[in-house]
Amino acid sequence: MPTPQQLFENAHGLMAQSSGGSELVKAAELMALAADQGHSGAANNYGAMLQHGRGVDVSLVGARRYYGLAADSGLPAGQFNLGFMFLNGLGCESDLHQARALFELAAEGDDTDALTHLGRMAMVGEGGPQDFTAARQYWQKGADLGDGRCAFNLGIACAGGHGSAPDFVHGYAHFMWALHLGNADAQAEMSKLARVMSDEELAAARQVTVHLTESVSA
Repeated sequence: MPTPQQLFENAHGLMAQSSGGSELVKAAELMALAADQGHSGAANNYGAMLQHGRGVDVSLVGARRYYGLAADSGLPAGQFNLGFMFLNGLGCESDLHQARALFELAAEGDDTDALTHLGRMAMVGEGGPQDFTAARQYWQKGADLGDGRCAFNLGIACAGGHGSAPDFVHGYAHFMWALHLGNADAQAEMSKLARVMSDEELAAARQVTVHLTESVSA
């Protein structure tokens, strides 16, 4: 009798070599077996298969159930995915407070998707109190983990003066950091700021970026 981990690995193997059809259906069956035997990663993956109809019929209610199993086990990805369902009312009624609470749990496990969404929710006061400081802290943590979206959002917060006075130097620096992390949208924002910044400010921004990248890699 295969263990849940073996079922999970076999399912992954089938998914890796399949573009659909019977192999993907078999992968879904194995993933469901592993999930039903308590494998948290399989529960999260099977939830995604149900959500997107990969090897199985779409079932948002079923996806929410399996994401819930993964979340209950403490898996950050499962906590984020369940929170995303609550955020958007997928397979359930929209519940912004529950979404934010689940994102907070996932963020404790360094889930960068959760950190990205949490920063936005804290910035606008969605699903809980508006907290500019917390929003920046979430995005800072995500950027430190290498997430270009979070670094980009920090740039927007700094340059736009969200929660504090506008700071073009740190805004530009964070856009540079986001670009370094692969966020192509940051280039346009850097160009906008460059038109209103002095040479001294641009030089200072570049020094801030060096400090940011060095502090993360240290």
